[in-house]
Amino acid sequence: MPQSSIATHLPELRVLPLTHLLLHEHTDPRRATPLVERLRRDGVLRNPPVVAPLDEGRRGYVVLDGANRVAACQALGIPRIVAQVVDYRAVRLEVWHHALSGCDPSALLRAITEVKGIEIDDTDPTTAEALLVRREALLCFTLEDRCHTLRGGHDARAQIALLNQVVQRYQEIATVQRTLAADLGQARAELGDVVALALFPRFEAIEVADLARRGILLPAGITRHILPLRALHINYPLAALHDHQSLDEQQAQLERWVRDCLTLGKLRIYAEPTALFDE
Repeated sequence: MPQSSIATHLPELRVLPLTHLLLHEHTDPRRATPLVERLRRDGVLRNPPVVAPLDEGRRGYVVLDGANRVAACQALGIPRIVAQVVDYRAVRLEVWHHALSGCDPSALLRAITEVKGIEIDDTDPTTAEALLVRREALLCFTLEDRCHTLRGGHDARAQIALLNQVVQRYQEIATVQRTLAADLGQARAELGDVVALALFPRFEAIEVADLARRGILLPAGITRHILPLRALHINYPLAALHDHQSLDEQQAQLERWVRDCLTLGKLRIYAEPTALFDE
């Protein structure tokens, strides 16, 4: 793949085959299914997925953000996608927690205990936080004044398999929202009637890349990648991503399109943190 000639102070956008992209997390059908319909209706890719090259792209690219967009394009039979390529070393990796609502706490605990191989211990929030930091717990549940840590699995593959089963169980009975809150009271102040918080450990970037290479997927919506600069609202036409042209031709076309955006004053870079209300 030739190096992009787009100015280095802009996000690096590339046309990539979907077959070269490796997911690091499961897709969320509740998000991916409506996205398929929106892409079909609008005919444009609004926000490019964010990817990081593995071995300079020779072993593909791990999708840091945008698994649902990748899945939606695959469902529509679109062979290529515009992605923002980043150096994983320049990305800060944090964690999302899950706020659960619309379910009975006792039913939630019953659903979790039905997962074979899971050990549940009652503990206090401070100890639970320490266990998560040391990666001695898969996750922690906070319900009112009770705190439960979950353990299990003899290696990374087994542990993440259990983690996925637990998340799948509570997704079946609860409404799940991502949150930065690690305290139940804070989550309720932000999101309303939250029954429980599922708190996750923070993964390292090199670990996420290795898991993706090995085909081990984390639950959807627990890794939070923070970029120095993120490309949003590109609204690139999906019709330009079919394989009627070579990758080099499509990359050149993309770069001309970006230059046109610059010339017409359509591209704006915000130096300060920005909150978008139309996503």
